[in-house]
Amino acid sequence: MVFLKKPSLLVCDQFKAHVTESTERLATKLKTHLAVIPGGLTSQLQPLDVSVNKPFKGFMHEDWAKWIEAPTHHVTPVGRVKRPSISNVCEWVKNPWQRVKRETIVKSFKKCGISNALNGNEDGILYEESDASSENNHEDDFSGSDGDFLGFYDE
Repeated sequence: MVFLKKPSLLVCDQFKAHVTESTERLATKLKTHLAVIPGGLTSQLQPLDVSVNKPFKGFMHEDWAKWIEAPTHHVTPVGRVKRPSISNVCEWVKNPWQRVKRETIVKSFKKCGISNALNGNEDGILYEESDASSENNHEDDFSGSDGDFLGFYDE
């Protein structure tokens, strides 16, 4: 088991497995402070939900759309696209994650009130409009060329 040299913070929701005594003991052993987000507030207090997931999913959708629209797929005898390889799927996660800006991640923590600035000089960030979608230019609605997509086939 890897032990951290410096204390860390783990922000999690109230999922039952996150708030058990064994989880708390393990977190203490790993020098990790647990911050549990109250029910119903994840969309406002979980940094990934506030600013990171939307651009990440948008980038991921772009990569998938490029793949599905490419004319080089293997198809089943009836002409349906076969499922992507594990390698393809891993690339759809890796590449979009690398495109999410570091500043977006840092700002998402600050927008949730998680900051190292104890003097309060970053508190105003809590009240700024979220700019993750405009910064990375993605919308929640991913309707497009895949609107009729029903899945992949093994045959």
